[in-house]
Amino acid sequence: MNHSIKLMIPGPIQPEEVVLEAMGQPVRAHYGTDWTAFYNETVQDLKKIFKTDGDVHIMVGSGSTGIDACLGSSLSGGERLLVGVNGFFGERLKAIAESYSLEVTPVECPYGEALQAADFEKAMDRHPEAKAVAVVHLETSTTILNPIEEIGRLARERGLLFFVDAVSSLGGVPFKMDEWGIDLCASASQKCLGAPPGLAPVAIGKRGWEAIDRNPRKGHGWYLNLRTWRQYSIDWGDWHPFPVTMATNNVVALHTSLKGLLSEGVENRLKRYNALALRLRAGLRKIGMPPFTPDEMMAPVLTAAYGPPGVPTSRIVDYLYEIHQIKIAGGLGTLKDRIFRIGHMSPDFVEGDIDEVLEALAQFDEEKLGD
Repeated sequence: MNHSIKLMIPGPIQPEEVVLEAMGQPVRAHYGTDWTAFYNETVQDLKKIFKTDGDVHIMVGSGSTGIDACLGSSLSGGERLLVGVNGFFGERLKAIAESYSLEVTPVECPYGEALQAADFEKAMDRHPEAKAVAVVHLETSTTILNPIEEIGRLARERGLLFFVDAVSSLGGVPFKMDEWGIDLCASASQKCLGAPPGLAPVAIGKRGWEAIDRNPRKGHGWYLNLRTWRQYSIDWGDWHPFPVTMATNNVVALHTSLKGLLSEGVENRLKRYNALALRLRAGLRKIGMPPFTPDEMMAPVLTAAYGPPGVPTSRIVDYLYEIHQIKIAGGLGTLKDRIFRIGHMSPDFVEGDIDEVLEALAQFDEEKLGD
């Protein structure tokens, strides 16, 4: 990769050169038949990756934009939501839900452990009035993958709406929105989808729209109201199928990255990510910095590890950046200075990139850091 700093954080990733070149093209008008056809093709590619026959809207903003839109559009103040919390972004889900005056019941387990479907079943028994369940698929703060397929099956059996935060997982781990009973889902452009930050794809299934439509007067505002996005896709669908000035260069970049993902094949890319993750984890063990999770709980696009005993991991993060020009991330929340995190979800990462970060970590020497 021809970049002075190797970006190996949990997102944004360093996009492929072809994606950056596409983004650097002259700005295009955000309306008209040609643009609308291009935008719709991007939407269709996203549907293939979400694996949904539902609707997809590309919102301008971060992944939290899409999460906010899904929760706020589908639920009303005072309704109960069961939220999985086993990391920083589970806490974020809870905070967004509470901002809409929802009655939030956290379904918790310790950081570093996966949420348990059985705990959700117990929460459903205790709160038969609950309307919905919300879960982070890949908890980026801990690298834990949560069992959304099992949790979604329970939600469907109980008639509960099921929302999934797939910001860090879509395009990098197996994902089947319709088959797994997911009603609403939000992702982001800058992680496994391989594009720069700035876009939040949102997918809505039939039951998701039913939830959104049951209370049209709940006063959810305008921009983050998915009813607004649907109305423009209907009324202006032939020339301007969204309610705002679309970030056209970002969409061009996303279109390019999605074509690369679909050309390689999602399953092929997942296999490649798995191989890189296993190589990294084996190398970390050899240099005495063991992975935070066991291999059977491995996230193929993101790895967390412990540093040497007694060393705050922020020192390792600083060392790699200052001495080796490799940017990794530290721990969040209760894991601050306990772990470091390495993202390997960039589409053009190869074994040499994994070996480079392992070699740099093996040379870790606090004495080389300036005070």
